Amino acid sequence: MNLDQLNYIVEVARVKSLASAAQNLHVTQSAISQAISSLENELGVKLFERSRMGSFPTEEGRGMIKKMFEVSKLVQEIRMEADNRLNSLSGHLRISTMPTEMITLIRVISQLNKEHPDLHIEVLEKGSQEIISEIQAGKADLGLVALPESLLPLHGLQFHTLFKGRMMIAAGKALWPHARHSITPQEIQQYPFVVYKDDYVDRFIEDFGRKFGPINVLFRTNNGSAVQRALEEGLALTIGHDYSFYTVQHLIRDNLVMLDIEHFSQQPVHFGWVWSDKQPSPLYAYFINRFRQESELINTEFTRH
Repeated sequence: MNLDQLNYIVEVARVKSLASAAQNLHVTQSAISQAISSLENELGVKLFERSRMGSFPTEEGRGMIKKMFEVSKLVQEIRMEADNRLNSLSGHLRISTMPTEMITLIRVISQLNKEHPDLHIEVLEKGSQEIISEIQAGKADLGLVALPESLLPLHGLQFHTLFKGRMMIAAGKALWPHARHSITPQEIQQYPFVVYKDDYVDRFIEDFGRKFGPINVLFRTNNGSAVQRALEEGLALTIGHDYSFYTVQHLIRDNLVMLDIEHFSQQPVHFGWVWSDKQPSPLYAYFINRFRQESELINTEFTRH
């Protein structure tokens, strides 16, 4: 195994696509395919199942790929620490985020606090559009948001995509006892919903309503725990970015079902970091990379087949 093979496999596992991985790494798809096949032969283990839906880790390969993420994380940390600009981080970093990735944020902040005690980080939960407004007004340094592809690129702002996905429905098994992992628009209209207060969620509900009729929203909240409690107790369904459901699934996996929305076309949603062009900082890139590494370790455990 060499570092190129390691990087290729980590990127394919992250984006679930040979073509996208090749584009991101600026190599040919053939080079990635050959590197993976060579390593599979070397290890005697098939790492990925490839289909028209993408490339997904096999059952036997998932554990190995998780370790490769960990090795990749260590290699990148060594490279980061070799940069003298980042050996001693200090100052304040103001982060606004959707509630999706608080667990990962807490882990990263805890690690940085031990490594760089003079770095102070403030975190607030807000909706995507409010986060963008705060970045533009200079009230926040970094924002973690979900945006439809049609809004990118953002004028005057930088955006780094962590994950590209779509909106899905999440239901507690008490309200969705069926074996199906999809839901029709007609079924959606039969259930009450509790949703996180976010501009893109509201836009999705409006688009759905124009095509199929209104959704019964009991209430909107900026409290992620309230949404989770409503799901666990079978009080309502919710709507959100698929990545947000993957990252919390390990906490409520026994009670949560993620449902594709049938007969409803939607543009991709980009989940990622945003910051101002006017405030470039090597600290931003460092933090985003650390966050991405930690997030990828979690995401490999919940690969969707």
